[in-house]
Amino acid sequence: MRRLIAYSLLLLLCWFPGARAGVVELFNGDRLEGDFVRLEGDKLVWASGNFGEVKIDRSKIKNMTTTMPMKISGSDTPCLIDGMKQEYLFYTCGGDPDQRSAPLAALEIMLPFESHIEGEYTLKGKFSLSGFYAEGNDVRRDIKSKATTEYRRSEFRHNGSLEYASYSSDNEAPDEIWAARYIVDWFFRERWFWNNDISFGADESRAVQRYSQIGSGTGFQVWESSERALAFTAGLSYLNERYEIPEEPEDDFERVNERFAGRLGTNFRYKLPLGISFFHENELFQSLEDSNDWRLVTNTGVSTLIAGELYSELKVDYNVDNEPQPDKTREDTRVLVGVSYEW
Repeated sequence: MRRLIAYSLLLLLCWFPGARAGVVELFNGDRLEGDFVRLEGDKLVWASGNFGEVKIDRSKIKNMTTTMPMKISGSDTPCLIDGMKQEYLFYTCGGDPDQRSAPLAALEIMLPFESHIEGEYTLKGKFSLSGFYAEGNDVRRDIKSKATTEYRRSEFRHNGSLEYASYSSDNEAPDEIWAARYIVDWFFRERWFWNNDISFGADESRAVQRYSQIGSGTGFQVWESSERALAFTAGLSYLNERYEIPEEPEDDFERVNERFAGRLGTNFRYKLPLGISFFHENELFQSLEDSNDWRLVTNTGVSTLIAGELYSELKVDYNVDNEPQPDKTREDTRVLVGVSYEW
């Protein structure tokens, strides 16, 4: 009964903004009265009565109090902030007397509960175009384009991507690659998320006429801000690949390869001074049926700000298929130069 009453009072607070008050105390001794607005990367946006909206580095905050009911990662009920101790934020949710804590710098989701009810979301995207061209003794015509978008609402992070590539050498017919992928992450704890993805496409460079993949697992978001991000994922995937038939197939040739595989992934980016950023992504698939059947896909590069939201990119795609199809090499390495636009 007490929990029900406390939860009802929390909900009432959501509809009485005038009753809210808060204070942020910084390590340098400064104090700002006002209230929480939102998290913005590694910044906390605070509405100060004297200075308006102020962006504060989370790492500079010594203590924070507010009477505003909050939506925090891992809780479906309103939470009240109880203050901070060292880098940890303490809070209680839904009238539960048990106190919770999490590093303020690591919180993925923290917003006013009324904004959560209203369905506040963020949307961003990126389009990149890169390639390599050579004429003379070495004839190469390579092109790769990729569009990605990210939609975030509450504990859910949705990512979609479309990719097309064409690689040609010595005036031969190009190898074409295309892929579509959708990933949804559910943050069930402050930094832990349930990772699910589905993808399909074709890869002529590996003699894969078409493929499909569906997977599920867990992930851990070590950091995520406008300056840097690092996440690890692990799980199980089902892969189905249909291969092109060779001109002279061997007796043991199998056109379809279905298997379950363990999957490990890393996603890292870091922004350096002068608008320079480093990024690296990789995924390793290991068949659960054949220890020799594994594949590694990596994408590493550096981007440099040109103007506005336009960047130049230098990327290296490195892929290893430990059991390639006949007449195909085990490793592929491609260096691509291009531009990208982020919004």
